[in-house]
Amino acid sequence: MNSLSVIIPTYNEEENIGRIIQTLQKILQDHSIPHEILVMDDNSKDRTRSIIQEISEKSPNVRVIIRTRDHGLSQSVVDGFSYAQNNFIVVMDADFSHPPPAVINLYKALNDGYDLAIGSRYIPGGDIENWPVERKILSFGATFMARLLFPDIRDPVSGFFGFHKRILQGARLKPRGYKILFEILGKSNWSRVVELPITFIEREGGSSKLNGKVISQYIIQFGDIAFFRMYNRFHE
Repeated sequence: MNSLSVIIPTYNEEENIGRIIQTLQKILQDHSIPHEILVMDDNSKDRTRSIIQEISEKSPNVRVIIRTRDHGLSQSVVDGFSYAQNNFIVVMDADFSHPPPAVINLYKALNDGYDLAIGSRYIPGGDIENWPVERKILSFGATFMARLLFPDIRDPVSGFFGFHKRILQGARLKPRGYKILFEILGKSNWSRVVELPITFIEREGGSSKLNGKVISQYIIQFGDIAFFRMYNRFHE
């Protein structure tokens, strides 16, 4: 059975991190999936680090990497790829906005031979709960832009996805902002992708980190990926 690495980026997630790790451990153990849980922490100022370290003392397959520079969600996730010990990787948030049981569906899709498995909010069976209107508008705009480049994928900016590590070979990722899946779609070597429905739930604890800087970073990222794809199309 293929082993799984679950990467969770964090910054000040003391309200959630212990519960999400314990929830994932139980789900993965119940399905007999060999795994590690790798927390990439951007030098949190609260108890996030100490909570993880307490858990890892009893569970050696839980690790935390403290990042002291180049902070950011996408940077944390990409950094985590180099620390991940397994070929199957799932990326998810710490705040329960991504349903932990759905990790099993992503894992099964990778086991079935898909290069990428996306937890999608925008296919039949998918949904979003507790989002204010402004968040819905921003998400719609980001998704609309990304689908200009990937029209066959309904949720190319999902933050909840799994992939086989082989697709990163030779990929020159430039992590920025929050949309790391968009970066992977644009620059990695995938061929088979599947979307699986999830219900995205607004974070249960802590505070959202969405701000104007994140929006501007996404616009820059979109231009970079569009140029990358156009350049490579003309040089094939």
